[in-house]
Amino acid sequence: MRLQKSVSALLFTGLLVLPAQSFAEQTMTVAPINVGEFAGSIGWVTQPSSGHTKATLIGIHGTPGSWDAWKPLMAEEQIATTFSFHAFDRPGWGTSLSADNHVFPKLADQAAILARAIQSEALQKPVILVAHSWGGPVALKLAIEYPKLVDGMVLIASPADPFVSEPRWYHKVARLKPVQWIIGRDMTRSNAEMLILDTELMILAQQLDSVTQPTAILQGKKDWLVAPENAFYLQRKLTRSAVMLDYDPKGNHFIPFSKPEHVVAAIHWVQNQLEAVSPPPEFQHR
Repeated sequence: MRLQKSVSALLFTGLLVLPAQSFAEQTMTVAPINVGEFAGSIGWVTQPSSGHTKATLIGIHGTPGSWDAWKPLMAEEQIATTFSFHAFDRPGWGTSLSADNHVFPKLADQAAILARAIQSEALQKPVILVAHSWGGPVALKLAIEYPKLVDGMVLIASPADPFVSEPRWYHKVARLKPVQWIIGRDMTRSNAEMLILDTELMILAQQLDSVTQPTAILQGKKDWLVAPENAFYLQRKLTRSAVMLDYDPKGNHFIPFSKPEHVVAAIHWVQNQLEAVSPPPEFQHR
């Protein structure tokens, strides 16, 4: 048991276990989705704004993970009273499973499946993607392939640079069946996503210059799961977007849980960019 916990901690890239909390007006939707090789269902939790709705937020979690990774953010007063929040289980996780229970580690597949689910909802514009860790590249792929669905992004501890996102030694070890038995199903599925991430980011790198949506990037210097260099890489590559970088010298990987106020501020920054007809240069924070 001790070994299982130790190995799982090494592979852990997007989920923090928190005490259960209850929130008013949250509803769970599980909808049938058929896209490409995915035939199954996608699940998400909706929390309507309790006041005037400025925008719709779509939460995309990391790996491993589920929609409830966004509970702390959904509980923030400035979020609950101002934004409609849709927290998704990514394909392969939680309630978002294919009939054959396959993993879908390719960014294009993740984006296509989520896009179909997003299109099924009558969402109030603008739509801002809020993505953590492995969910960051998925958000970027959505913005690139389905630009009409995405108006802005908040990317938190997001891998992006393929040259600092290569599989680590423990990811390679976790391909072995005995190790998979030790770490369990979820960590094995997470490992499948991590093993090809650098290859997927190489493909994504060729498309980043087509991103035009305003994007806030949050990164902690003490993040040992996603190299801080990824944030600066994104800042350089998103040449057609208004970009804000919040680089916290004391921050770690789990900013949505440890410092949700930073995420709230980033969401408001993106919202302000969308409200501005012509964003002034000083707000680009390059």
